[in-house]
Amino acid sequence: MPAGRLPKNVEFLRTLKSFFEMNNAEFAEACGKKAGNMNNYLNNKLKPKKAVLRSCAENLFGWVITPVLEVEKLPKSPEITEKPGLYVLYDSGGNVLYIGKAKKLNQEVRQTLARKIPIPIRIGKKLGKRRPKIKELAHYISMYTIPVNRLRHNLEVLLLRVMPNQTHNTNIGKFK
Repeated sequence: MPAGRLPKNVEFLRTLKSFFEMNNAEFAEACGKKAGNMNNYLNNKLKPKKAVLRSCAENLFGWVITPVLEVEKLPKSPEITEKPGLYVLYDSGGNVLYIGKAKKLNQEVRQTLARKIPIPIRIGKKLGKRRPKIKELAHYISMYTIPVNRLRHNLEVLLLRVMPNQTHNTNIGKFK
């Protein structure tokens, strides 16, 4: 390496930062890193390894959202992908019942369908109050694969804030 030249990983990180026109703290946050660590990487006090660069790139460019199902009849669990993502369950009238994120969509959707709704509702011929399982009410599903955890989390939080009174979610979460 020529004298005065920085290691490639440090140069890459500095170049990436210059594209976004952010200060070090903003860049660290956008990369999902601590500000102190990012300062050390950018000032060549710590050499960022490939995992740091990959994680930073995923956080900066990982806005890949792939639709799997969009308001379609609820399929059998084995037909649902194992990939990470976000899902929305709807009742027979198209009203949102539940919004959730998952590391493995097939497992999380199956678990959610087995849960009881948190508040008793009037249901059945005699309109008695009870807490049915979500699978009794869910008829449709929308599902999107989203590989980056931070994006999955923030989209779920945003959707829950937009429709907090229409879902049976008990926690609306906070942005990361």
